Amino acid sequence: MESRDPGGQALSVFLRAAARADFAWGACDCALVMADWCRRARGIDPAARLRGRYRTARGALRAVRRRGGFEAAVRALMDEAGFAITDAPRPGDVGLIEHPIAGLVCAIRCAPGWAVKSPAGVALGAFPTRVAWRV
Repeated sequence: MESRDPGGQALSVFLRAAARADFAWGACDCALVMADWCRRARGIDPAARLRGRYRTARGALRAVRRRGGFEAAVRALMDEAGFAITDAPRPGDVGLIEHPIAGLVCAIRCAPGWAVKSPAGVALGAFPTRVAWRV
């Protein structure tokens, strides 16, 4: 657990590893990378209920539809895991952001903006924030 400095060097190391990892639905997608960071930084896995439940984009869509849609599912999982919403996300926090191509996705706040796992690696940018949680 890296709780002493969740937005520092531990985050940089984590994001570099995430960028190198192959994108895989249900193992290394935007939601599970965000949850992996929460687990590493706080020792709490907000996506524990989703792990192993899907392996394709279609399967992911089915899993979140059963939970009321993507935003509702992520909000519920973060709430159940005890993460508090913040209006001022700082490096190391997590959130749902509006990506110009992918739409609503899970992301991790870092110094340059938001980092989101994608099939091409990790996209960084000043994406609009829908909701953020303090890690």
